[in-house]
Amino acid sequence: MSNIILNCKKCTHGNKVSVEFTDAEFTFHAQWLHDARCDDGPSKNATTAICQQPLSTVHVERVRVSGQGVKMALEVTWDDGLTSKFPAPWLRVMAPLVAKAESTQTGSERPKPKGWLVDSLKIPEISYHDIARKDLPQKEHDLKAIEILDKILDPSLPGIVKVVGLPKPNVSDERNHINNINTKVLKDLFGSVFIHPIRGTDKTFNVSSHGSDATRALGVPNYDTTQLLLPHSDHAFYDTPIQAQGFYILEGTSLNTWVSIPAALATLETEAPHLLPHLHTAPMAVGRVSRFYGAPLYQATVDTPITSQPGSPDQLKRFRWHPNLTGSLLAPYDAYADARLAHQTFQAILRRPTHQLTRLLAPGDLYVWDNFRLLHGREQVLQVPRTGVGQCVPEQVVHDRYRALCVGVLREWVGEDWLVHMPMPQLREMLRLVEGGV
Repeated sequence: MSNIILNCKKCTHGNKVSVEFTDAEFTFHAQWLHDARCDDGPSKNATTAICQQPLSTVHVERVRVSGQGVKMALEVTWDDGLTSKFPAPWLRVMAPLVAKAESTQTGSERPKPKGWLVDSLKIPEISYHDIARKDLPQKEHDLKAIEILDKILDPSLPGIVKVVGLPKPNVSDERNHINNINTKVLKDLFGSVFIHPIRGTDKTFNVSSHGSDATRALGVPNYDTTQLLLPHSDHAFYDTPIQAQGFYILEGTSLNTWVSIPAALATLETEAPHLLPHLHTAPMAVGRVSRFYGAPLYQATVDTPITSQPGSPDQLKRFRWHPNLTGSLLAPYDAYADARLAHQTFQAILRRPTHQLTRLLAPGDLYVWDNFRLLHGREQVLQVPRTGVGQCVPEQVVHDRYRALCVGVLREWVGEDWLVHMPMPQLREMLRLVEGGV
């Protein structure tokens, strides 16, 4: 790989450092570099913690570049005589977040993901054998696992996969929420699954037209298979929704739906840009009562539909939406009419045949998707008895698994201490940078 850094210099006063990369030039605050250094590990003590530092800023005595290719580093010597070595790949992917861009080459930054429309979507198929196999060397295994997870999590990809080549189910176990194929697949992918406060460890939620699971339909449209279930995000009524979801059809057939949120937001921004800000700012109250548990479970939260990536307000992190369970908008009086119109207009976009994918789900079908970027719903149950087996994975589990895999691949080039504090989008970008140049 060619060198990542071409040149570097400090300003006259030593409070700024400019770095010329192969595709862009950025200026960093010297103080930010000092705060972010991980030479002695990612954790700070009572003396080195950022909030304990003096108000006066540090100064740089000199800077230089060392190493070659992926292993290049920016060496910064401070006014106390200590020197820090910042890995070049780490510095490059963090630069757009915290530094001032002096110049960039056209195409050097990745375009904003636009999602998919129905006529352009091709759902990737993933072999169960590739998910479950344990016979690969460690690095090859980690890279393969990242490749599969990226098909679900990478914002530039569809965010949904179909798992094929599955073993035959144990129908009795599946109906009883244990030893499920869905749970097995998600645990192979992410390490663990959501632990429900009442259902317990590894138990699935079954959406069924018959048996004891059918009693869940009382007052909860998700479980009422006679109802149209509008596209929604799962766990919209939790303060922290789950990120990854899998759904397996055990018996019966149904028409199920998915919608790409980035694509729907892009349409709203084009057709009614004045309404888009309300999805960022107008909270909604979302709640439900689950009376099928011994003691009813009352769940609710208040949040805006759009949650942005921290530090990047124009990048979507998570979308929360559940028309069937939203009670009211908590918009200020003067903004209420427009906020309500924003919700109605967006809902109409979601239901367009150009945006809403409708698929026939039959026994043996298993889909896994990113619950933060895709909505899902159910148009109609066609054949009964029908049982769908659902399972999900919390955001923290998803992130920890992805970070561990990335650290395993990247530690050969960048010390793992530098990777712990990285936001997920930058970690993913560094993997592309390093793997593309090795």
